[in-house]
Amino acid sequence: MAVCPEEPNDNGECDTLYIEVHPPDVLFTGPGHLVQVPIRVTHDISDAIVDSITGFLIPLCYTHSNPSKFCSLSSYWNNTNLYPWPDLDQSTFRHLDGETNWMMWVSEHSPVRPWDYIMLDLDGISHFWLAMAATGMGDQRFWGGSRVLVATMTFRVEDTMTVCIDSCFWPPSDQLRFLRSDWGTYVPRHNLPYCFSLSYPAVGDANADGVIDLGDILFLVSYLYKGGPAPVPYETGDPDCNKTIDLGDLLYLVSYLYKGGPAPSC
Repeated sequence: MAVCPEEPNDNGECDTLYIEVHPPDVLFTGPGHLVQVPIRVTHDISDAIVDSITGFLIPLCYTHSNPSKFCSLSSYWNNTNLYPWPDLDQSTFRHLDGETNWMMWVSEHSPVRPWDYIMLDLDGISHFWLAMAATGMGDQRFWGGSRVLVATMTFRVEDTMTVCIDSCFWPPSDQLRFLRSDWGTYVPRHNLPYCFSLSYPAVGDANADGVIDLGDILFLVSYLYKGGPAPVPYETGDPDCNKTIDLGDLLYLVSYLYKGGPAPSC
């Protein structure tokens, strides 16, 4: 049976851990902005008796480039609740924009059971330590799949910054590793260290969706004439750069999008 070249306890193709921000382009839209970072696993099963995963140990440390502003992983936005708890929007195991979280799926589909042992340790400012193990006799083992969603980290950030995440040693003896059904352990491949940046939306992107289009015109119409929310930051709704949002900004966007006028540039 073939084994992963750098990890003899990993049968078949090398298992891989992916840490990736979601969505890929993160726009900062005000203090307390939430950033989702899914943790996904690619895993193949060469021998069903041995290779199904019965444990994950995922210690991660993070730093950011704006030390005067907060960037935190709090227990409020990163809890370990599973179905049918009411606050699943803050669960580390929630489904994500139509993408199925494996642990939540297991919890939802009786008589299959979620894993008996789940431990999440956070200090809020520097680390994320997730340990899970299928210790119960009826616990469903983690099967094979490509980029299966295992958990989602939710950062709360105060300002624009670059955040970097890396695997780290966790005292007294823990490091990133997966556990096989026969209790053999191995270290998966991974894409760490991984960094992502939060930036302000472009001027003219009033609805902060990453593109300047008809949606921004409709957003400004709603704000100016229908009591809708203001752009955040305010300057994104001021493409004519006169320090206020008014009809002139609507006309400026119409000209840019449909009449070959200049792009917002301030």
